Amino acid sequence: MKKKWLIGFLLIAGVLVYFLINKEDINKKPENKNENVSVETTGILENIYPIAGFKERITKKSFGDFISPKNSPVQPERFAGFHTGVDIEYGDVEGDVWVVAVCDGEIVLRRWVSGYGGAIGLKCQINNIDYYLVYGHLSTNSIIEKTKVTKGEKLAILGKGFSQETDYERKHLHFGISQNSLDLRGYVQNKNELGKWIDPLTTELFY
Repeated sequence: MKKKWLIGFLLIAGVLVYFLINKEDINKKPENKNENVSVETTGILENIYPIAGFKERITKKSFGDFISPKNSPVQPERFAGFHTGVDIEYGDVEGDVWVVAVCDGEIVLRRWVSGYGGAIGLKCQINNIDYYLVYGHLSTNSIIEKTKVTKGEKLAILGKGFSQETDYERKHLHFGISQNSLDLRGYVQNKNELGKWIDPLTTELFY
């Protein structure tokens, strides 16, 4: 009888000791290094790209690609020519996706444009050179109303795919950079004309 009592006592004592040793770990909140990290801060505000996932989501049309209805990665295709910007794809995302200013500047255009739907033209000056940035396929109603904007400031959200907001194109951002004047063309027919534009993916002017 005494032996069974002693074994029971030792088991209870062992449980109590284990609990006291591990009490701190039990009550301690697990460390989460990504707790306060969001796509918005890592993809936009810290690196000042025009949209989150900027580099990773250029999967269909890059700068300078020659596009035709036959070879286009987007089907059906209604455009043709050398692509003057990059397309950042967001067809897999249902929620709002913001685009932001990659520089301090002035909004010189905010309206619906054929081929883009909602569009913004942002003028920036770097080293005394004027650069004009085109953001295409935006929700017109979401476009910021102010004229002067600062680097990292939200400008608008992407338009709904295959709606009037994107001129019935898929959900994506067309982002182009031209020098000295605003040029809304998304394609040019002569490759030499691309000299007016800068590849947004490789430039170090803004990010």
